[in-house]
Amino acid sequence: MNGKINGIVKAAASISLAGGILAAAAGPAAAASPNSADGAQATGTINISPVAQATFPGTSPVTVADINLGLLTTGVVTDTADATSASSTIADPVVRLGALAHVSATAVTSSCSFDPNSDTVSGTSGITNGDVHLVGLPVHLAANAAPNTMVTVPGIATITINRQTTAGDGTLTVDAVFIQLLRSTQTITLGTSVCNAASLAPVPVLPGMALPIGLGALVVLALGGFGYQFSRRRRAAAAAA
Repeated sequence: MNGKINGIVKAAASISLAGGILAAAAGPAAAASPNSADGAQATGTINISPVAQATFPGTSPVTVADINLGLLTTGVVTDTADATSASSTIADPVVRLGALAHVSATAVTSSCSFDPNSDTVSGTSGITNGDVHLVGLPVHLAANAAPNTMVTVPGIATITINRQTTAGDGTLTVDAVFIQLLRSTQTITLGTSVCNAASLAPVPVLPGMALPIGLGALVVLALGGFGYQFSRRRRAAAAAA
């Protein structure tokens, strides 16, 4: 009886091991936060959760017809994310900086991507017809600013264009426009794209071969377990004779 139980346990262990091989063959390259993009968000007195957020793994693309939240209005917002890239496009954004000033543009974009050949992640952003409208002091926003370009609206806000920050694990975040109101905790962000410093696509242990190997392992290991059980039964029968 104990031999029979031991044989079943070994067979079950074999199947479990083979299943683990199959899972490893089809699993992702590494655990990582999703690549993502969102059209807008805000923190402070007025909080706005990420709007039209796309993620990979997850949902992409994501499109909303407009945003109308008082502090911020836009036209169509489209965000995308895949295994190696993310992007955000916002049409006709207007951000109110108070009674005396506002920021507007025809379009705001950001994007990032991971290059598997060089193992590097990079990003960029763009602004079309971007301006700060302030009585007596109009300020034009550069179309293709260098990373972390700062614009000051005296007494009202600081605006960072093409803000890029890199986390300790190499994840890159690109904000097309980041606004910090002075003498306030209020921030407004337009066009955020986030990319891991790695491809998030599922990869096999041996590309192109993992599934056949995994299936073969399942069959061989399972037969080995059941063969062991059968062999034990024959030996027991011979001893009884």
